[in-house]
Amino acid sequence: MKHFVVTLEFTGTSMDQEVSAAQAAFAHRLYNKGALVLAGPFGDGEGGMAVLRCDSLEQAEKLYRDSPVIRSGHATFKVREWKVLLGEI
Repeated sequence: MKHFVVTLEFTGTSMDQEVSAAQAAFAHRLYNKGALVLAGPFGDGEGGMAVLRCDSLEQAEKLYRDSPVIRSGHATFKVREWKVLLGEI
């Protein structure tokens, strides 16, 4: 399996509680399936990041395209393969 970093940038539209709760549930599902390794918002509140474990870039992009925060238009995302050289996750 490869690792991928997903960066989210919020669009500036206020996210309601329903989208926020759906996003949390989405992240928990990915984590429980073993696809999500780490996730969380940036300290400045302008976006967030996730580390995924997938077979391909296309698979990682497809996973996050279904994210409630992306589907609702509250954020945009970018996925990049990350080649871990040191450390364990």
